[in-house]
Parts: sequence; structure tokens; C-alpha cells
Amino acid sequence: MENSMRHYAGIIHIGTVNMAMKIISYTSMEDMEVIENVSQEVMYGEEVFKTHHVSFRSLNEICRILNGFKQLLCDYDIHDVRVITTTAIREADNMLNALDQIRVRTGFDVDVIHMTKEIYYKFFGLYYHVLEGTFNFAGHAVLLVDITSGGMGLTCWQNDQLLFQQNVYLGSLRILENFTRKQREDISFPTAAREFIHGSLSPLWASVHEHDIRYVVLSGKSATLLGRLMQIVPQQGVTLIEPQRFRDFVHSFHGLTPFKLMQRFGLSESVANVLMPTIMLYYELFRTIDVDMVVLMGTTFTEGYSMHYVAEKTNDSYMEHQRRLLLGLARTIAGRYLYNPDHSSRVESYSVEIFRALYARCGLEYRTGYLLQLAAILHETGKFINMRKHRVCSYELIRQTDLFSLSDEEKEIVASVASYINPDMPSDHADWINRALRPGLEVLVAKLQAIFSLADAIDKSHRGKIPSIRAVLGDKELRLYCQTEVDISLERWSFIQAGKNFEEIFGITPRLLKEKV
Repeated sequence: MENSMRHYAGIIHIGTVNMAMKIISYTSMEDMEVIENVSQEVMYGEEVFKTHHVSFRSLNEICRILNGFKQLLCDYDIHDVRVITTTAIREADNMLNALDQIRVRTGFDVDVIHMTKEIYYKFFGLYYHVLEGTFNFAGHAVLLVDITSGGMGLTCWQNDQLLFQQNVYLGSLRILENFTRKQREDISFPTAAREFIHGSLSPLWASVHEHDIRYVVLSGKSATLLGRLMQIVPQQGVTLIEPQRFRDFVHSFHGLTPFKLMQRFGLSESVANVLMPTIMLYYELFRTIDVDMVVLMGTTFTEGYSMHYVAEKTNDSYMEHQRRLLLGLARTIAGRYLYNPDHSSRVESYSVEIFRALYARCGLEYRTGYLLQLAAILHETGKFINMRKHRVCSYELIRQTDLFSLSDEEKEIVASVASYINPDMPSDHADWINRALRPGLEVLVAKLQAIFSLADAIDKSHRGKIPSIRAVLGDKELRLYCQTEVDISLERWSFIQAGKNFEEIFGITPRLLKEKV
């Protein structure tokens, strides 16, 4: 929903190579303007990777830069500020102490973004530009390769559908941390680094080769810098590189090292240490898959996060578009575990209908309906592992899967709902799961579980006896109307059983009623 009032926000990213801040003004996603964009190269990144500790000196550097950003925010009179960090702090053994020190010394509360969401924010911003027509991929399969300091994400799409998404802990600085400084100076280092990358990435190639990928998209500051170093002029915001030209560029170094990048291009050591393994990751990718063109786009993590922030604040329709993409990806993931797509689809549609009738009155945020849909899609995946304890298996599979766009807490919600156990059914007790949910989440999970169990009961036989339902919420009753001419005794009895918990949670009595066909 577009709001004509102009809003202002500051987005600060505590990164591994640099710290950056954007000050944005917006009324909508289409009317979002960056009015200040500053960044400061930092020195602590490699130290944090090697020691897994934020030292006193590193903390001083972070707080000094943050206080400089704070002064600029005061000059602009910006009060809505988000401070986020990724690999730089999230993997430190003293993360909580570092976050507390930053809060005490700067007044900023820092939100730690985990890797899956970090990769997602970049995709969110980049895909928006693709839909806006930044580059026409003509319906071909496209692979986005997003390399961060701590990891790499591969996201593949075609014709507005996500085909697969995989993340690995193999980022630019994470590669270097496997080699000592002396080893990096050895003549064999380029070969050893390339073989290390090849061995680490080999499990990914099966997914990549399933699709006829014709374009690879590289994004962010490293990709933009690569285009400049190769002296390729951008065209309408994108840089196009033929794969062979990139390979020739790498071969021209006769063994690529950070020192050679510093020598040839005058880069700082910290930038060269990030760029060298990034280039080697790209090189290994292009040795493995044959593509027509490499597309460099400048979308950064901070830009993607800013766009996501504005989209949420303004309830932009692009959020719903993204959810449709992500639900499709969830169905692809469920397909790996030979789930029953017809049953899951019916439970999903029932859940959506019940949720839409309830959420506004019963204290549920609209977005939690998306988590409910994910639970409905994934709730039978555990049967692929163990039929006897399928709920336990579903719970762990969901928690341990990178579900694009979800935080760990949101995954816990989805897993808890999908693995719901009816305490009144003795046969369910073999699947009992001890969950440690914080009090606020317990209430939300209980509400979503009550809706899910009701929806699942309506297709208890997995035979699709009830194609669809129509939910009508009264003062004290939720009436679910269905049209069917077959015997639904099992579904009705299961519904009554699930309805007991639903009534306790919501204070509303559910009724399953037949309509005349």
C-alpha cells in the first residue's frame, strides 16, 4: 500500500571488508532514493576469521566508525536506524559481549543476519531489478552466484520460478583461513587453492547440471570491481563478460595470488585478499558449467536489505510475489523427499482459508500465514526418512534445511507446526519432540498448530474427498462449508478430535458443514 508521506531511514552494515551506511528516503519501492551512501574500509575482517574473536582493537575500530555514522545521522535528523552485521561478528566466540559493547558505546542495537537471509536479501534486490527489465534473460535458466566473506549462495531461476537454492560455507575469507600466510606466498598456492575450491564445491554440481543454465549473474562490490579491472564498460547498469574472456584474464596472471592483484592494480591487501578467492571461485564455476554470458550487476547486500525494509514498511506487492516464488521453492524441496503433493496442496489451501478468516480477530500477523503454508507443504517430508517417527524427522529436516528468506527462529516455527503432535492421541507419542520455544513463540506456534491440525484432519484419508472449503467466522463459531457426495466419516471424526484443541486455543468452536452440491 503506497503512502504519500515521505519517510527516512538509515541502514548500517558492519561488514568484514568495509562498514557501510545508506540514508534513504521513500514513499514506496518505486520512489526510493539514496540520499547518502558512505563506506569505510576496515582491517579487522581477516583477524576475526582467523581467531573467531572480536578483539578489543577491532571493537574500537567498529565503534569509532559507528559513532562517525551516528553523527551523520544526527545531521540529517534520522531516527529510524537499522544496524546489521553478517560474518564479521556472527561467528565470533564473543559475539554477545561484542554486541553489548557496541550498544553501550554507540547506543546501537545490532541485528545479526545469518547466512541464508544474507544471501536472500541480495537476491531480493537483484530480482526486483530483473523484473523491472534491467536485463532480458529471454526465458533461459539463470544462476545467481553470490559470494560473501563467509559463504557462497547459488540461486537458480527460470520463467519466474526458483529451480534450486544452495548455500555453502566457502566464502572469500573462509578460503584464505585454510592457508597460512607462508603457504599463500608459495608458488603452489594458486593450484592448491583451486583444488581446495573444487573439492568443496563438487557436491553442488549435480543440482547445477540438472538445468540448462545459459546465464550466470555475479553481483555486489567484488563483481563490479572485477568488471573495472577487466576494463569492460557497463551498459545500462550491467556489465557483460564472455566466459572465455574471463578465463583469459585469470590465465594472464600465471597463477593468481593476492600479491599479484596488489601489484598489477594497486589494490589494498584487504581488498586483494577478498578478490583473489572470489575470482578463483568464479573460475572454478566456469570450468564446470558452460554458459553463454556472465552478467555483472551492482546490487549489494546493503541495497537489497534496504529494498526489503522499504517493501515491508510499505506493504509492497513485490513481497507477495517473492512469497509465491519461495512457496514454489519449498514444494521443490519437499519433492526431494517424495512427499504427497496433492495432499500437501489440499492441507495448504484449507490452512490458508481458515487463516484468512481468523487472523485479524485472533492476534495473528498476516505474514505468519506464509509460515503456516510452508509447514503444510513440508509436513510429510519426514516419512522419507522414517515412517514410524516421521514427525521427528520432519522437524529436524526443516530445522536443518536452508529455507530461503527464513531466520532460524522462523524455521523453528515452521518445524514445530509441521510436526504437530496431538497429545490426546496415544499413537502420536512415539514422535514426541522436546522443543525449547521462548514464551512469545509458544503462543504463536500453538495458534498455527491449531489451524494446521484442523486443516490436516479435513484430508485425513489423503484421498481428496473435500476439494475445497469456505470459512465463515461468527461470534463463537468457525463454520467450514464443504461440498462432497462421498462418505467423510473419517474426516469428520478427525476434525472433531482436532477441534478440541482449536477451541481451547481460540475460544471458538469449529464446525465442518456440508453444503448442497
